[in-house]
Amino acid sequence: MNIRHRTGGAGAVDIPPALGKAMADYRALLDELENGTIDEATFRHRALRVGLVLREQDAWILDLSTERWWRYDGVALSSLRFGDAEG
Repeated sequence: MNIRHRTGGAGAVDIPPALGKAMADYRALLDELENGTIDEATFRHRALRVGLVLREQDAWILDLSTERWWRYDGVALSSLRFGDAEG
């Protein structure tokens, strides 16, 4: 599975396994919210935990308002749209 950096050229990068799991967990949360099995407060609480992926060399943060993933590498932020990872 590959995603393209919005701020970094046209080259694709591999999704770290932890980020791939977070994306899948977020999609599952959206499904639960849409199916009415959780309320909005529960969704927000669980999305906060799902939307932060800390690794040794970087951190990934999900901006729920735009469904954009942000990567911070200790120097700069780069962003990815959640939908870029599909297909």
